[in-house]
Order: sequence, then C-alpha cells, then structure tokens
Amino acid sequence: MAIPPELQQIVAQVKQQYPQLADLPDEVVAQMILQAMQEQQGAPRGEAYIESMSAHECGVYGEQLLSTGRWQEAERFFFSQLEKGEKESDVDQQTKACVKLGHLCRDRGDFSQAMMLYQQALTLADRSGDRRLMGVIYDEMGTTYRRQGSYPQAIECYKKSLQDGFYGDESDLAVGYGNLGNVYRQQGDYDRAIQAYKRANELHLKLGLEANVAKGYGNLGTVYLEQGRYDLAIEMYQKGLEMQLRIGDQRGAAAKYGNLGIVHSSLGNYEQAIQMYQKALEFMQRIGDEPGAAQGYGNLANVYADMGDAGQALAYYHQALKIFERIGDRHNAAIFYFDLGDLYREQGDVAQARAYFQKAKALFEMVGDTQKAQVSAQVLRRL
Repeated sequence: MAIPPELQQIVAQVKQQYPQLADLPDEVVAQMILQAMQEQQGAPRGEAYIESMSAHECGVYGEQLLSTGRWQEAERFFFSQLEKGEKESDVDQQTKACVKLGHLCRDRGDFSQAMMLYQQALTLADRSGDRRLMGVIYDEMGTTYRRQGSYPQAIECYKKSLQDGFYGDESDLAVGYGNLGNVYRQQGDYDRAIQAYKRANELHLKLGLEANVAKGYGNLGTVYLEQGRYDLAIEMYQKGLEMQLRIGDQRGAAAKYGNLGIVHSSLGNYEQAIQMYQKALEFMQRIGDEPGAAQGYGNLANVYADMGDAGQALAYYHQALKIFERIGDRHNAAIFYFDLGDLYREQGDVAQARAYFQKAKALFEMVGDTQKAQVSAQVLRRL
C-alpha cells in the first residue's frame, strides 16, 4: 500500500500518541486509520469482518475506536479480543482485553465492574509472569480508586505499579509519578503534588517526550489554578499549549485551551473564557472526540450561566447531555443534570429544577458517587 504524504503525517502522529502501535508497520497503521475514518462516516462492520481478525487486530482496532469516543463499537471489539484470546490460548491478549474493558466500565461510572475486570486481568498477568503488565493494571486500579475518591487505596495501587511493573523504565516511571501527583492534588496536598509532577516532567524532558512534557505543564497549571495562583497557571498552560501546537497534538491542545478557559472564567474574564472554550470545542470536533466535545459544550454552558444568559446555557447543556447519553457516560450526564437543575432553580422554576435534580441523584447513585448523590438529595429536600 502506497501511503499518501498527508496520511503519512497522520501515521507518525498516531504512533507517537499510541506507543502500543509503534512496532506496527506504517502500512498497517495507515489501513487502520482509513478503516477508522470509514467507521466515523458510518461504514458498517459486520460479524464476518470481525471474525476475519485476530485477537491482536481486534484490540488495536478497538483502541482506535476508543480514541474517537466510539465506546460501544470499541467494547464490541474488546469482547472479540477476549473471546479470540481464549480460543487461541493467548493469555496476553485476554489480559489486555480485560484491561480495556475495565477502562470502559470505569469511564462509564461502573466502578465495581471495572475492578472485577482489573482483578481478572491481574490474575492473568500474574499467571504469565508479565510484571510490566501487572504494573499497568495496578495503575488502572489506582486511577479507578482515585475517580471514586478512595485516595489511600489509589496511592497504594500507584506505588505497587511503580514497584511491580515500571521498574527500570523511565517513561513508565514518569507516568507513575504523574499519577501520584494527581492523587496528592485531589487530596489537597499541593506541595507533594508539585514535587511529583516536576519529577515526572524531568524524566519526560530527559527522554525527549514533548507530548508528555506538555501534559506535565498542564498538571502543574492545574495545581496552581487550585491554589489561586492564576498567573502561574496561565504560564504553565501556555507553555503546554505552545508545545502541543508545535508537535501537532490536537487533543492536548484542546485540553490546554479548555484549561485556559477555566482560568479566565475563574477571573471573571468571560469573553476570553468563551474564546478558549470554543477553540477547544473546534479541536475536539475535528478529531471526533465525542466525550471531549460534550465537555466543551458543558464548559460553554457554565460560562453563559455565570453571565446570566440562561437561554444559551440551556442550549449548550442539552447538547452536552445528548452526547453523554448516547455514549453511555452516566457520571458526566449526572453532573450536567445537576447543573441544569441548578439553573432552573435560579430561574425560579422549581418543578423543572426538581425533575433534573432527581435525574442527577438517580444517576449518581447508579454509578456509585455517594457524595454527589447525597448533595443532590440535600438540594431536593430544600426545594
């Protein structure tokens, strides 16, 4: 297959963004990109097509679908990867399929199912003696605990991942420090968070991994934002943005525009915040990231709500909800139902407010976010 120059650029970017594809021939990655484009345009993929693929191919193609927010289709290929791995007695493919299915469940808010899949993956990796993969699984478990607010368990898993899987690999060691920084930040332990993030960035700079360095600047920016050190936050986000635009990391650039929007919104610079959020949304739409686009709509809704423009806020909240409901992201849907309830409450429409707070409460309970479910219940009692 002769790869057109414009596609060759995309191949290089995809290989940089997804290290698991780095060892595949350019022709194979190019074909996968073309197939993903066809899938994005609605081209059907039947059972016969999946049947012709190996477990490895199902996993790689599922990754491509996952990266564009097509969760349901990705899940279909990960299940096929698991089944084919079992038929082929390929423990490695079974393990990787369980990890990816666990990731999907976690992003949907189904934390208990995610942990079951990670435990299954851990057993399989232990059987094969793949210590690095065990480290990846502990890392995923740590993130799941962190998402639930179980910070001591998250730290324990992240430290296990550094011990069991990332030893001797500076790239993975840097990721581990970044994850520890995330937990410390969420605990409000900003000094340790900054130390961990800076250590991660030192390693990424040493390895020349600019995309990861840019992400590290974003992490530092977020710590400074939460501390109210807005000038430092903008400095870090701008550094990351400039680097991501230079290397063509559109997803990362979208995130930085979103971060800058948050800072400007916090400062009351609403027009600048809207500009930043719109740029972020444009990037997300361009790359086909549906969850990211939904978050972009939500960010715009929040700004307009702060400005007192209820009509625009409502329109953007509903656009965000359409996407979250379609892709099955119940946790984010619950957050925006809550925001809608808040908006209607401020307008004095108690009936609509109650309806949306009840939806939010039900979804928070469903995904296991007890704290937000309790907050929703308290708001309902006060209506």
